[in-house]
Amino acid sequence: MRQLRMRIGTTLMAMSLMALGVGCSDDTTDPTGPATPTGVAVAQLSLTSVRVTWTAATGADTYVLERASAANPGVFAVVSDTVTGTQYDDTGLTASVAYSYRVSAEGDGVMSDPSTVVTVTTGTATATLSGDITANRTLFKDTVYTLSGYVKVKNGATLTIQPGTRIVGDAAVLGSSLWITRGAQINAVGTADEPIVFTSAKDPGTRKPGDWGGIIIVGNGIINRTTTPILTEGPGNVAEDYSGGNDNASNSGTLKYVRIEFAGYDVSNGAGQELNSLSSYAVGSGTTYEYVQSMSGLDDSFEFWGGAAKGKYLISYEAGDDHFDWSEGYVGKLQYLIAFQSQQLQPAANAGTVSGDPRGFEADGCDPGVAGCVITNTPYSNPTISNFTLVGTGALAGFPSDGNGIVLRRGTAGYLFNGIVTRYKGTGCQMRDNFTDTQRVNDELEISNVIFGNNGANYDNDGADTTGSAARFCQAGDWSANNHRTNVAAAAELFASLNPASLDFSPAAGQLADTMTVTIALPAARLGGYLDATTFVGASDGAKWWEIWSAYVIN
Repeated sequence: MRQLRMRIGTTLMAMSLMALGVGCSDDTTDPTGPATPTGVAVAQLSLTSVRVTWTAATGADTYVLERASAANPGVFAVVSDTVTGTQYDDTGLTASVAYSYRVSAEGDGVMSDPSTVVTVTTGTATATLSGDITANRTLFKDTVYTLSGYVKVKNGATLTIQPGTRIVGDAAVLGSSLWITRGAQINAVGTADEPIVFTSAKDPGTRKPGDWGGIIIVGNGIINRTTTPILTEGPGNVAEDYSGGNDNASNSGTLKYVRIEFAGYDVSNGAGQELNSLSSYAVGSGTTYEYVQSMSGLDDSFEFWGGAAKGKYLISYEAGDDHFDWSEGYVGKLQYLIAFQSQQLQPAANAGTVSGDPRGFEADGCDPGVAGCVITNTPYSNPTISNFTLVGTGALAGFPSDGNGIVLRRGTAGYLFNGIVTRYKGTGCQMRDNFTDTQRVNDELEISNVIFGNNGANYDNDGADTTGSAARFCQAGDWSANNHRTNVAAAAELFASLNPASLDFSPAAGQLADTMTVTIALPAARLGGYLDATTFVGASDGAKWWEIWSAYVIN
């Protein structure tokens, strides 16, 4: 609707004439007014300024430009009401924000209807991170940061990352990665609406596992290897010593609402010297990982060497090797874990090789193949893990037959409660040595309230008892009846949806994951004031905690 804008001078003149008794015309027809402006366009001038242009409107003397921001998209405010030309430069904006514009024409005190609304998003600043970060630094969401080479936050410095910040790995520099070294901290706290995303610098559709190196955190926690120095995996010239820690409560910071995509780097051609999506070396329990996702990683998604790092709401989609891996005395607490595998992704060129033994959980005490390790070393690996959902590929052609759900070996202890292990091509659960079975006999290794179903075999030598052989372990008779053993017809029966386009790990109504009764509770000491005392199996009782902030993308 056209609006009549009364000029102050005209109004005062009319009042004076009325006071003098001078008659007014009976013509009450409003002026026609100018046409509505057309051809409105917005072009970026800089990261924080744009130029708005339009086509001249017939009958216009001036123009009124209005703007709305993404925060209040329907609320327009006047930028200028005295524009005489057909363009206006709007400056002082905020980078990476969507703004909407409309223009009205004014002539003879009449304003036209507003033009069609045009929206533009201001530019994004860019910056490169390289070398060492030796003082406190903050990364802002209005800037896209490129990790180039091995970027290390050094002792005493804290790296803070704002919600919504995007960090990409330099694909031209193999292994580009972020290291939080001993004594440093990371404070990367996003939100469900604005997660922090570490990802490939390549365009969608061309991204692959190993496009960049990943995140490596080195803490001051305790490990069970006895030699010194003990170096992290990865390139020898950049490896960090993680030996000698003595504080399992140490704090390396927080990752919350964080995605880590297309990460990993294998410098050893499959010989065990890799960077993972998230590598945790001797990281203490003061460190928190919550709502963290690994997607399309080259090697392991989450790997823990000793320490006691804790976490909840962790997702691993399409791992190159293991979804969750621990060793060297890891005693942390983890809850609400999802591992989902539907295929084997090919890595980026020269970044590494395809794994021959990808697993859901790979659990080690101490690997006798590395210096300073024997499987009887203490402290034993002894984590507490509750409410996990591990979903493999099924009988996928070309996928390794050693693609197993849970592998327990090399003296690990631990409590694995309230879980689901399904659709693994190999075996749902394997135990590979006598000393690990000793942990079970001593009640230091327990699996309870777990569904094993629709695997190639639920356990090694399923149904047979070959006492004394290294293959006897993880059989039905080795666990209580609370280790729920079943052969569901299909893994899809357990969940609302295993379609990658609409993943929903809520239990399927009326099916086993929904109806199973949890009969053994985690001891209070195992909860440790951090884990929830749940009465359901799997990562979800119907609460879709993975929604909004997580993503399923494979390239």
